[in-house]
Amino acid sequence: MTALTACERLPFISSSHDSFDELPLKRPPIIDAKLPNTAAVIDCAQLTPKQTVPIKGHNTLSKNCDLTGQSIRFELSDSHSSLDCQGAQLSTSADDSSKASAILIRPKTDAAIEDITVANCHVEGYGHALHIRQYSNPNQRYTRGFIDPAANRALAPRDIRVINVSSQGSINSGMFVGDHVHGVTFEQLYVQNAGTVGLYLEFGSRDNVIKNSVFVGNGFRTFKPNREAIAVDSSSNNRIENNQFIHNGAGSILLYRNCFEHADDPSRSNHFKRTESSRDNIIRGNVFQDEPVSVWVASRQSRNLKGFECGAYLVKQTPFASYHLDSAKDNQIIDNQFAQVEQGIIVEDDGTLIRDNTFAADVNLPIKVGSKVREDSAAGPIKNTLIKNNIFINKTIEQAIDIRAASKTATQIE
Repeated sequence: MTALTACERLPFISSSHDSFDELPLKRPPIIDAKLPNTAAVIDCAQLTPKQTVPIKGHNTLSKNCDLTGQSIRFELSDSHSSLDCQGAQLSTSADDSSKASAILIRPKTDAAIEDITVANCHVEGYGHALHIRQYSNPNQRYTRGFIDPAANRALAPRDIRVINVSSQGSINSGMFVGDHVHGVTFEQLYVQNAGTVGLYLEFGSRDNVIKNSVFVGNGFRTFKPNREAIAVDSSSNNRIENNQFIHNGAGSILLYRNCFEHADDPSRSNHFKRTESSRDNIIRGNVFQDEPVSVWVASRQSRNLKGFECGAYLVKQTPFASYHLDSAKDNQIIDNQFAQVEQGIIVEDDGTLIRDNTFAADVNLPIKVGSKVREDSAAGPIKNTLIKNNIFINKTIEQAIDIRAASKTATQIE
């Protein structure tokens, strides 16, 4: 075989490494988001620079709206509401150093909101292009003893659609899904050059869908480790399907459980012990190109987390290193394409299904299974990995799959 054939759902962008940062995002400025015809029209000419615009009910921006350089922000705080930007461009002014989000979905109290849509908004800069979160910070709920995942999810935004929204050059993540938020569908996103993660799924979030989207050049940082296109942090039952990942800093999709970072500092807004695994996620039909790692299951299992000041799941500690048990179980990686990738799939937790994927000849190492750190802990070797019906172009099975000796008997290859 000399060509990839397993997935033809998305166009395959071919470009030299030097041109990724300038890669144009080919997107329709407006698509039909099927929002109510009764939406109220917001006259962009009446908006003032740095204004925060509350959205209640169904709203659309006036046609040919241009909000570049104005630092306009929108907040959706009520159920059954929507914002259609009608292709408007949003960006910050030169004197705006704020890290606030361009579009914020957040309830006004500790109570859930639902049935919300954001469509056709194209954002440059800001802290996040889009941020979905609860009313109170996690540390405030944790201090009150409010730690049960189901109880936290009952307070979180849910049933949200984000359609044809783009983010370019955000200071932090392009898109951020806060803790315990669930039922978000992202479709036709274009996320490029995010300062950290392209799209972040925070702990306790679940049942989200990311599909038909493009992630390019995200997570490159100076004097800090690079970040990935999508972070799945203690988040479960998500579907990541039919997307394109190109030249992201730390890789495409990393699944892990936060080790209760900075556990001794309850003043941090994100101070909350993660108890759930990044499990039962489906990664299917995606195209990965020019990545250091495409999919990393339990990506922090073998990483020295000494500087993270972790408060949970300690496995091994020395004066200079600290290793903590990661958790990303029972995930499925199915029917994806890999090309120009250093490492295709790394597996460092149990129950991973790797099936019907195609790895080009220029993928250095298609699949790697095992973790010495895990082997030295009570959890033992990586177990119940099933590798089935994959295509490795110009590589033998022995060349394509690297399994640590301790995990070989618990890995099935068909």
